[in-house]
Amino acid sequence: MKSILCIVNPVSGLKKSLKVYYEVEKKIRDAGFSPKLFTTSYVGHATEYVSTLKPNEFDRVLVFGGDGTVNETVNGLYQADLLTHFPLGIIPTGSGNSVMHDIDCLDYHDAIDRVLEDNIQLMDVNKVIFDDGVRLSISIIGWGMFSYGNLLAEKLRFLGTIRYDVASIIKLLQRSFYDAKMTINNNTSDISCAFIVGCNSIHTGKGMKVAPNGGFFDGVIDILIVKNDVNRLQLINLFSKVFKGEHIYLPYVHIEKAKSFKIDALGESLFNLDGDLIKSSKISTEVIPKAIKLLV
Repeated sequence: MKSILCIVNPVSGLKKSLKVYYEVEKKIRDAGFSPKLFTTSYVGHATEYVSTLKPNEFDRVLVFGGDGTVNETVNGLYQADLLTHFPLGIIPTGSGNSVMHDIDCLDYHDAIDRVLEDNIQLMDVNKVIFDDGVRLSISIIGWGMFSYGNLLAEKLRFLGTIRYDVASIIKLLQRSFYDAKMTINNNTSDISCAFIVGCNSIHTGKGMKVAPNGGFFDGVIDILIVKNDVNRLQLINLFSKVFKGEHIYLPYVHIEKAKSFKIDALGESLFNLDGDLIKSSKISTEVIPKAIKLLV
């Protein structure tokens, strides 16, 4: 019988991950797998555990959670030098489910059927170098409003999943701008902007279609920049269009595709990596194509 590792974040999203696991456990066994349950207890727990795995331990790895738990699992595989070894399946039970939005699989019943099959697509990840280390990103690396909006959203956690929308609107109304040196494909310039976001996925957060012409399988990073030549109404208009991906047609939204980019924030700042806020004065980001065996 094939062994399958099930990583469950019990506090992810609406805190239903463990309930979903027990609901589908029999289905996993009936498909010929012997599941091992690993329940995370704190931030970084999945990374710690997965980084100790051996190549022959499991046939595949399943994550019951959202973007944060998937990110931790992927970083654990990277630390164990097993990034391309285990097929990775995702059961979307988190607040943000970027990967599953992109492959149009937000129902966990559908997801469990898919991850027990052997259909694999090779998925890109972004490697991000910070002041004090390296992290992989599955979805986005954001700066400016994309960072400080997420910081505010964490303070509004009592609002549930709408906290991201509320925080975004508040930050848009504040109309803050941020200065940096930015390098895209080795071309460096000074920039003042509302935000910069480098996308590996089409979607982020609760279904925002930030990079509608991008995705996990194209070998490049979609970089979106909104500079400081926008007013509050234009920023609100951008937010109203982002869920359908129509913001890319606005004249004040600048888009580039790149293999790599750098941001020098000219001092300590906050960067948003798949929803996790990381302090650093600068980042250097590059795409690693076809890095993960994603069960689709």
